[in-house]
Amino acid sequence: MIRDTIREFIHQTQLISMLVFSFLIPTLGFSQNENPDLIERTTEKLSETSDKPIDFSEISDVMDRLQDHPINLNNTNHEELSHLLFLNDRQINNLIQYIQSYGTIYSIYELKVVDGFDSATIRKIVPYVSVGQEMEKHPIRMKDLLGSGRNQLLIRAEQVVQKQAGYHVADTVLEKDPNAGYAGSPVKLYFRYTYSFYNRLSIGLSGEKDAGEQFFRGNQKNGMDFYSGYISLQNTGMLKQITIGNFNVDFGQGLTLSSGISAGAIPGTGNVRRYARGVVPSQSTNEGNYLRGVAVVLKKWNFKLSLFYSNHKRDANVISTDTVSGDARDVTSFSETGYHRIPREIEDKNVLRESIYGGNLNFRNSFLSIGLTGFRSQWSASLEPKTYPYNVFAFHGKENLNIGIDFQVALRNAFLFGECARNRNGGMAFLSGIQLNPDPRLMFSLTLRDYQRNYQDLLSNALGQNSANANEEGVLFTFNAGIAPQLGLTGYADLYRFPWLKYRTDSPSYGSEYQLQSDYTAGKSVKMYLRFRIRSKQINATENMRPVNILEEGTSITLRYQADWQVSEFLLLKSRFEWLRNRNGDLSPASGYLFSQILSYKLPVKHFSLAFLYALFDTDSYNERIYAYESDVLYGYSVPSYYGKGIRCMILFEWSPYRWFELSLRYGQTWYSDRNVIGTGLDLINGNTKSEVEIQVRIRF
Repeated sequence: MIRDTIREFIHQTQLISMLVFSFLIPTLGFSQNENPDLIERTTEKLSETSDKPIDFSEISDVMDRLQDHPINLNNTNHEELSHLLFLNDRQINNLIQYIQSYGTIYSIYELKVVDGFDSATIRKIVPYVSVGQEMEKHPIRMKDLLGSGRNQLLIRAEQVVQKQAGYHVADTVLEKDPNAGYAGSPVKLYFRYTYSFYNRLSIGLSGEKDAGEQFFRGNQKNGMDFYSGYISLQNTGMLKQITIGNFNVDFGQGLTLSSGISAGAIPGTGNVRRYARGVVPSQSTNEGNYLRGVAVVLKKWNFKLSLFYSNHKRDANVISTDTVSGDARDVTSFSETGYHRIPREIEDKNVLRESIYGGNLNFRNSFLSIGLTGFRSQWSASLEPKTYPYNVFAFHGKENLNIGIDFQVALRNAFLFGECARNRNGGMAFLSGIQLNPDPRLMFSLTLRDYQRNYQDLLSNALGQNSANANEEGVLFTFNAGIAPQLGLTGYADLYRFPWLKYRTDSPSYGSEYQLQSDYTAGKSVKMYLRFRIRSKQINATENMRPVNILEEGTSITLRYQADWQVSEFLLLKSRFEWLRNRNGDLSPASGYLFSQILSYKLPVKHFSLAFLYALFDTDSYNERIYAYESDVLYGYSVPSYYGKGIRCMILFEWSPYRWFELSLRYGQTWYSDRNVIGTGLDLINGNTKSEVEIQVRIRF
């Protein structure tokens, strides 16, 4: 079947080659190429693979903290440098050895003589590092907190322009069925306040009201539907950090404990080996999965101890209640959408209490890191999902215990890493790998994983193809080669199997994913890449007359070409063409394509910038949807899925007349030629056009 699909793919290459050639005409002879932007790759990959809501602002938070408090290269260590996801282990070790051998670095461009650092790498890390003398320790005094702290307030409002069914329901209909319409307005509101005092103190507070939710009335007397905030004190002797409020934790390879987003363990987005972030304060408005309480980090010599306690209410789907107290007794699942727009959704809000506590003890020196992680989860109601053959090993009950050990070993040109985890019922999970850097321009890795079908961990977020880190065995090979100063080649091969059943897969199954990408650069004006990916997996046959479901193989082929041309200091053009083809069993193949052109114009003198997108798409069905990252306002992320036939346009305007003030306006519109209605249920729009408008104000003081 794969051969047939590849043969059909070859028949289509003439058209694709003509389109690619037309893109190349304006770029040949210019160009400098780096890998596509880390945030763009990560958001697209996660949007494509995740079945849960994602708050991508967590990625910006990490980079913003580094920009506000750059890493001083003359006073740093391996742990700090690992937060720069652009660097691999060999580059980090070579940099540390260079500083130890030659002393103080006086210019960032001195890094050119460090093995593994080229101009492209240096440009990536410049915003996040400094080369000054060791920073003085800033005492926390009230007069300094008021005079030297940095404040930022951001307010955003957005709305779908067209009328949606849920907002135009007659009162007589709502009296009979309160779930027939949304209780609130179609405006989505968001605010974010942050304060920082050097690298000693930070405070954050965020709030969000989704479209359809009430605001300062009805069931939302406190305004926003969800608030997230923290206060964090850092670098006070042995007390490395204490955070009260919302936070994320990330240890080892994420197999035992990892909340939030991690970009390091996703094939095709960066290093496969994960760089644990430890305890990180969070302003995320992800209402489905978060930690809120207190976290403490202590550090002495080569040891670091992280302890945390989280306790808060969360949403769930209730199936039975206590006859005396009325509290939830059993729930089928946790609700992670965060929507509270109609009575049915409001009934699930904060129906149970979740308590999670645990910690991590880590030892690290110049070549070895070893950590022990453990945590206990408890809920006020029992999780009792509906039982089907595919989920008989899923977690049931009111409490769970998870424990794991992780390690990393740095040799001369090799890095070994791994983690082993176990949960309360005896389920085990293993992950181990080796990353080799025989040459500064060559890196490859091999990673093995074995997650038993009865491994149960609701805060596991490690490498894998399954929606949860369970019922999976696999081997992943990756490589990154610099063929020439202007040409790079990266790729990976992921072979995996599921020993037990899965949703819509009524037998043990297997799959594979291969990707090859060529990056080309020449100079500083243009960068381009060509990416080919083929994925294969087994699912239940769609047309099956037998009493028992049989599996069929589904194959997906994707080809993408992208070119970024820095026409001038102020003008950037970004062109993309992506083609996708799916085939399931003996059914006829289905395909689709996306062509997009982005124009970005910045005029620093007038503090003005403009981004314009034009996209043309045509796919046979939703199964051929194509995800593409789209420019958005600060801390806002847009990764629309293109499917059907139509055109999308987007314009983003940003104006900053003063250093302390910034205004952003964004308008996007999608026009479909293959339908007369958009969406379903209460979100249905009568028409073939959907538009969104967004306005944001940022004030810094």
